[in-house]
Amino acid sequence: MTEVEKLDAGLPYDFWDPEVNARKMNAIEGCKRLNACDPADDAAVFEVLKSFFGSVGEHASVLPGFICDNGKNIHVGQDFLANYNVIILDIAEDVPEDSLEDSPQDISEDEK
Repeated sequence: MTEVEKLDAGLPYDFWDPEVNARKMNAIEGCKRLNACDPADDAAVFEVLKSFFGSVGEHASVLPGFICDNGKNIHVGQDFLANYNVIILDIAEDVPEDSLEDSPQDISEDEK
């Protein structure tokens, strides 16, 4: 079993394996491209999302400061919005709901 197969199966894997590292580097490049987009240019952001994420619904948007582990394991639906500085740890598939607005800095009154 390769290290990537182990990673995909949820088994312990070698973090420094070249194939595993290639996935990390792809995520770094995708995040860099996405974060370099003008947030007001919806078309440019959407094009990067389509090339970077596993699947993307219409009107999906991600604001600057986005970080992830892979990119291809993220599947977002219609009207998805990731607010500023969102981190998605997508070693495994991550399928947020449609119309989800998410930010690690959002604190509800109940959490204070």
